[in-house]
Amino acid sequence: MSSHEERQRKRSGEDITSDDVSLPKNVSTGGSNRLEQVKIVIEDELQPSDNSLFGKYLLHGSPINDDQAEFNELVYAYRVHQRMMQLSFSTIEQFLEEHNEGQKLRKWEPTDVKKLSEVELVGLLYWIEKQRPYKELPSEDKSALLMRYSVRKLSLDHFYSASKHPIHCDNREFVMNNYTFVPEDRTGFELPEDDAHQIEAKRGAFSRTFNRFWNNVIDRFVQLKITDAEIVFLHCMLLWSESNNSHVTEETVKKMEQRRDWATIRLCTWYKDHNLENPDLRLEKILLLLDEIEIVCDMHCQDFIVAKMYEFCDMSQFFYEKLCYAPCNTNIDNVDPDFFEKFRQYAKASPNEGSEADQRRRGEENLQQVDMDSVSLTLNPHLLPCVLAPLPDDNP
Repeated sequence: MSSHEERQRKRSGEDITSDDVSLPKNVSTGGSNRLEQVKIVIEDELQPSDNSLFGKYLLHGSPINDDQAEFNELVYAYRVHQRMMQLSFSTIEQFLEEHNEGQKLRKWEPTDVKKLSEVELVGLLYWIEKQRPYKELPSEDKSALLMRYSVRKLSLDHFYSASKHPIHCDNREFVMNNYTFVPEDRTGFELPEDDAHQIEAKRGAFSRTFNRFWNNVIDRFVQLKITDAEIVFLHCMLLWSESNNSHVTEETVKKMEQRRDWATIRLCTWYKDHNLENPDLRLEKILLLLDEIEIVCDMHCQDFIVAKMYEFCDMSQFFYEKLCYAPCNTNIDNVDPDFFEKFRQYAKASPNEGSEADQRRRGEENLQQVDMDSVSLTLNPHLLPCVLAPLPDDNP
């Protein structure tokens, strides 16, 4: 079964298992579905007598080599990066209070998205620039990877931030890095002018993805007490993911595979350096999370593009729509027809539906940003007038 077919199957909401793990090509499981006898084969390097994945530490453990130093520096840089972003939202009074009394969180407001987008864009550019060999790639590959990675980078950061607050997680309150939390009955996509009907519709339409990332990602982060090093590993694997192969040149595909292998070895060495118990089992759980995060990000992008078609999710004034929800991250053909129906029901019930002329005008504007095909038009017949040429007897 191909990786694409596996991802489509897992979108149905099934829990992931160890049988679903997709390891880097140079990682073998010794004929078993478990990772108890995992071995990494490194070409042109002397292999240690210990055949486990973590035997590689005998070559890379002490003194530390340049590769491990690079990984350790990324772990340190990620901590600083996240704290600097957080302090961008702080006032002097909040800063002093935090040191004396701990963090104080407030309820997220729709107006918070403007400042959040400004800080997150700077953070995204800073972090991707630190990933070797990103700066040396062809311009078209850098552009493609920036768009593909943007939604994954921001999502992983958000999941990690939320997982650091277990009590809020129990209440399904999504804690952000800007000293706010999104309550259980909100999505973070609300606009200042939304009424109660629009807020409820967004919550219902996005519920499938929200339920999945709570149950399959954030709750597992909390259970594992996931570390900065593991988050950095996940970031590396998401940036250089095999799912990006079709968007970059053949030479970059080879470099991405090398970086995935590099990240796996570096995390294993980190485990050995920190005397982690049962590192094989730990690695297995982290790899399962990797695949799940990719699925959730794909689902989230589909949520947004369908919501955009039905005119109740507009992020055009922020960078999110240009990068995170770029065409390379959205595929309407993969959306469940039942999901379209949820949005259609919202559109029918909307008290602000407007006149037929208004609907046509808005549809034409939306079609400039959404690639329509026969499947989408079949599911959305109200948009047909927007793509058909006028007939001679049509009103001028």
